[in-house]
Parts: sequence; structure tokens; C-alpha cells
Amino acid sequence: MKFGCLISIFLMCSQVFCQIESSDILQRGAISNGGETVELDSNNERFVIQQSIGQSSVIGLASLGSVNVLQGFIQPDFLDKILTPDMPAGLDVDIFPNPFDTHLYLQFDFVPKTNVVVSAFDVMGRVVWSNSYASSDQITIEPTNLNYGYYFFKVECNGMQRVEKILKNK
Repeated sequence: MKFGCLISIFLMCSQVFCQIESSDILQRGAISNGGETVELDSNNERFVIQQSIGQSSVIGLASLGSVNVLQGFIQPDFLDKILTPDMPAGLDVDIFPNPFDTHLYLQFDFVPKTNVVVSAFDVMGRVVWSNSYASSDQITIEPTNLNYGYYFFKVECNGMQRVEKILKNK
């Protein structure tokens, strides 16, 4: 009971949007400017706490009986659709500007050994644009046919990958 009250107070006092699930299988994920997922054990129960910062949504619902707290929206986890399995996600590349109008730029601190593949995914995890570029430390990309909104850009090269959330301006 104390644990549930503590969590409710924390969420009501902060400007953080969270969702708590008492499930061993995490089926939701944050797609916002920041956030994290933490797993806690308390009184022989497992809790998964997700927080999402910078996400516009409705705030509400608090129940202390079985510790259900929901503020804002945490979208379904689709990164498993975007990320390539068994490929490290530590690619060091700057993708800018964010937001962008017509062009994005990739800046590496090295010259990749392989071609660079860039793909854009919509918020449902579907590929909406993709292109391959010759190896270079600076690449200009012009993703065509993208409407205004958020996209997830995946850059792959040298057996590594990076995914960034990028806003396409009007």
C-alpha cells in the first residue's frame, strides 16, 4: 500500500507521463523526447515503470488498490520492427537538422567501410522511405514524399545501426 501511494504521489507531483504494468513481458514503449523503463520488485511483485517526457497527451487515472497509475500515452513498442536483430545500436553519427524541411545531413567522425543505408519509418513502424549511399563522412539525404510529422530514421553501416526520432516540417 505504501509503495502504491508513493508512486501515485511521485507521478502527480512531476510532469512525467508514466505507465505501470505488473507484467513480465514489456509490450509498450515510449516514443518521446526522453524517458526510460525501470523494473522494480516490491513485496514479491514485479513492476514495470515507464516514463515518457515531452509527449502531449491526456493526464489521468490513479488507483491505489492494485497499484494502477496511468498518465499520458505510452505507444505500442514497435522498435523491434525497426531495429535489425543482432546488430549493435551504437553507431556514432549525427543526424541534423531536427526538425528538417527538405534535407537531412549525416556527419560521421570516420569514413564508413560499407555503404550507408538510411530508412525512414512512420510511427507505426512501417518503412516509408529508404536509400543507400556510397561511403562518406558527410552525406546529404533528401527523403522524398514524406508528409509533415514524426519519423524514425535508421542509419546502418559497418554492421551497426542508429535510430533517431526526427520531425519533418511543413
